[in-house]
Amino acid sequence: MKLIVTAFVTLDGIIEAPGFDEHRSGRNAWALRFQTDEDEVFNKGQAMSADAFLLGRRTWQIWAAFWPTQTVGDQELIAKMNSIPKYVVSNTLKRADWNNTTIISGDIAARVAKLKEASGGDMLVYGSPDLVDELLRHGLVDEYRLLIYPVILGSGKRLFHDRIDTHYLRLTESRTFGSGVVLLRYVPDSEIPAGRFFDEYQWTREQVRSLQAAEDIDRTLATVLFADIVDSTGRASVMGDRAWKKLLEQHQRVVRGEVERWHGQNVEFAGDGVMAVFDAPTRALRCAFGLIDAARDLGFETRAGVHTGEIERRETGVGGIAVHIAARVMGAAAPSQIVVTKTIRDLVTGTDLTFKALGETTLRGVPGQWEIFEAKTVDR
Repeated sequence: MKLIVTAFVTLDGIIEAPGFDEHRSGRNAWALRFQTDEDEVFNKGQAMSADAFLLGRRTWQIWAAFWPTQTVGDQELIAKMNSIPKYVVSNTLKRADWNNTTIISGDIAARVAKLKEASGGDMLVYGSPDLVDELLRHGLVDEYRLLIYPVILGSGKRLFHDRIDTHYLRLTESRTFGSGVVLLRYVPDSEIPAGRFFDEYQWTREQVRSLQAAEDIDRTLATVLFADIVDSTGRASVMGDRAWKKLLEQHQRVVRGEVERWHGQNVEFAGDGVMAVFDAPTRALRCAFGLIDAARDLGFETRAGVHTGEIERRETGVGGIAVHIAARVMGAAAPSQIVVTKTIRDLVTGTDLTFKALGETTLRGVPGQWEIFEAKTVDR
């Protein structure tokens, strides 16, 4: 049996909710807006010529809710959809009441490979990105039929997952419908494409260095401070929305003043949290102490994390691994505590600031073990 992945796809690669099934942002039925009789003839023909459907759990549930009670439309197609053998891939689904449905669980790749050994024609996979990812990894797809719709949806699930292995395909057919929809048919290609331009346009070492120099102009060494309010959710629920909003506005005014006092750049507020950037670690730390004192005056506690490293200055703010490290370090802080990396400890040695070792820890998403310290002053 030949396994074919077929999908309605937007120009930005989204396959979620081409019909009236639910889209997370309400952007459903985008495919139906373009559908013409010509498109429908192709879609019906594809379904009518299939011997079986292979579906992910979510796609199967959508179809199982629609087709058994559908009375309007092509009766031949409705009958086919309800009678054709359907295999639904799921390790959690306990019942499959839709007619002629079989649940597949466990070793999915082995079960699908076994199905393909059976005599017959086409087994179609509709949508089902998680299932497609599994089939891709095990080389089980024989053909792709992608109907590309002239719409950029902006959000939703994509057919192919991010960071999957590279797969080369060979185009076997293309067709343009009057609706503007384009059918592209591909088969897997075991050969890696290699043309003369692959060699002619390879970057030289000098070109790579030139690009790096151009990109690095926006990279600078800076100290990043993250701080947030401790138990903000609990406090907000006790105070009520109006009083909490007023307190939060008061806190943000204090934060802006403290960051400005220590010559920092107030980069971002996010709810009850703040990120600021400084040109010296001592200024960032003194600002953090000021934020903790100011929060106590307002009747609550804050915590802070500080790290020095390279950041990328962008039009919308700053980024880079140093930002992530500072945020993760703050997550290790207790109420009214400032936690810093070893980098900060080493840079401010010789000042009136002292540091208490808190041991090594892992920072989510950051490689390696990190030594962290609690920052203190001689009078604290």
